[in-house]
Amino acid sequence: MEIITDIRECNGTRCAATIGSFDGVHMGHRAMVAELREAAIAEGLPLTVVTFARHPRLLFDGECEPFLLTTNSEKAALFEEMGVDRMVLLDFDSCMAAMCAKRFMREVLADAIGVRLLGVGYDHHFGKPCEGEGFEQYAAYGKELGIEVMRLLPYTMDGGKVSSTVVRKALNDGNFTAANALLGHAYRFSGTVIKGACIGRGLGFPTANIQPDEVMKLLPSNGVYEVDALLNGERIKGVMNIGTNPTVRDCMLRSIEVHLLDFSGDIYGTEITVEPVRRLRGEVKFGSIDALKLQIGVDVARVRRGI
Repeated sequence: MEIITDIRECNGTRCAATIGSFDGVHMGHRAMVAELREAAIAEGLPLTVVTFARHPRLLFDGECEPFLLTTNSEKAALFEEMGVDRMVLLDFDSCMAAMCAKRFMREVLADAIGVRLLGVGYDHHFGKPCEGEGFEQYAAYGKELGIEVMRLLPYTMDGGKVSSTVVRKALNDGNFTAANALLGHAYRFSGTVIKGACIGRGLGFPTANIQPDEVMKLLPSNGVYEVDALLNGERIKGVMNIGTNPTVRDCMLRSIEVHLLDFSGDIYGTEITVEPVRRLRGEVKFGSIDALKLQIGVDVARVRRGI
């Protein structure tokens, strides 16, 4: 799959496309892309997904809490699996945000990217918000610009709408089974193993301290989790703690520590990917270090035995 970060590189090559943030690349997004892909094949057009190098929300609220479900590299891998031919990452800025839909369709979609078939989600809007503007107006603009606009079918699961917001709620609730079903793939985050305070090692449970690659990536709430860790091509079962370690230090900064079962070795500076499996418990301030050590032993035993 070709990844384009400068729309001038598109050269107006004719294509079928859809546009959106696609955060999570969840089952709703997958259904849209699959439907458009069939139409693109029928028209003999390559399939392009147009998304944003930086989520639009960050332009308007740069101090928001981390919320991203997928990084751009994760999106690219998922779209490639789905048979997308090209992913265009738009540099979304205040100038682009001020464009009305018709201008955006003309200058960005038609002239720069070469869109001739545009798939639009049933409730999707783009361009500067304009009251009453929607699919009918986009279709009319497209007719003037030589773009066929098709409305993509809504997708539901168990009678409910699938959205990035619903996925985030499931993750915040620690319901990874539901979140992964909504996503159609395992929720994960990646980072680099860094030097930590060696708290786990001092308790007899050495941990890999992780610095996430993407600061705006949504992470599980504070607590202890069963996880699968992907390290150097190997999948390793582990126990993860996210939080401030209230029993052993007075610190407001969150840390991410994973104890890898039956593993030893120097992995500082190594990239690691973590897939949470289930939430074991919340973060607790224990009355003593010995009580904390005993509970960690229980957490590890639960993961080993699958209980």
